[in-house]
Amino acid sequence: MRKTHLPPISTVTSRNSGAISPAAGEPAAQCSGFKLSDQEIREYIGKAAEVSEHDYFHMLDWSPCHASGEVTFKNGVRGIWAIQQYRAGSLKLGNGQTLYLYCPRCRADAFPPADE
Repeated sequence: MRKTHLPPISTVTSRNSGAISPAAGEPAAQCSGFKLSDQEIREYIGKAAEVSEHDYFHMLDWSPCHASGEVTFKNGVRGIWAIQQYRAGSLKLGNGQTLYLYCPRCRADAFPPADE
């Protein structure tokens, strides 16, 4: 894991909260409680470390529950974020670059208790 070195966030918008992956094959109700506040999203993006694409897809726990939306940084760069219930996430920046994220130390009521 390595630092992302992202600039401060100007605005964050949540578009989908408590969404379920089509691959889940289970009722959407299981994800209805997965909701992150704007502050929790800001903290996640600010604290999360970057992981390799391989580790994101093959090493991190997958969750059918996720939230997504947009972010604008103070330097004008925009991106689309996605955060899964088990603390994996991604950030697709306006330049086409995708950062794969993981934040085991992030805390939110919607996340399950973290292993200490």
